[in-house]
Amino acid sequence: MNSKEITIIVVKVGKKWILTTLLPIAIIIGAIIGLFTFFIFPTGTAVGLDFGGKLLAWIIFILLYSLIITAGAGFTVLLYNSLASKLGGIEIKVKEIGD
Repeated sequence: MNSKEITIIVVKVGKKWILTTLLPIAIIIGAIIGLFTFFIFPTGTAVGLDFGGKLLAWIIFILLYSLIITAGAGFTVLLYNSLASKLGGIEIKVKEIGD
């Protein structure tokens, strides 16, 4: 069995995964964090809210959390794609194992 090391350099990251993968993950994580923040262990402000207020705050939290995470990742991808070709990308070393 032969094996040789191959170096792969990532010079561009696709943008589509931000909406197809990262956004649903951010929505789920935001919903979980919001449940703890507003319902399970309410913070000082959330304690004074009735159920409708907590529900509305939870929904707004999910939307804002998802927007901030997705926008941050999108900005990071754009910045990486513009700088990687000039400064060098992420270098990954993998091993190819032959039969």
